[in-house]
Amino acid sequence: MRNMEVGMTALLDNKVLQARVYCPICTHTVDADVVAVERGLHRKMHVIEGQRCRRCQTTLDAAYVIEVKGGLHG
Repeated sequence: MRNMEVGMTALLDNKVLQARVYCPICTHTVDADVVAVERGLHRKMHVIEGQRCRRCQTTLDAAYVIEVKGGLHG
């Protein structure tokens, strides 16, 4: 199990991924760039600051990450 965790850490370091995120203002799911952020022992996906919702033009800083598009390989 530990080898898998080490491999996942290497895949997520400094990698920007495409994801579908939920905009809390207009309640729609839109595309955004996300990055893995390490918080103590856990990694969480966060929207890169400064992006705007394509529907309502509010910032997506507080958006929820719904799904990451594509694989983590590459």
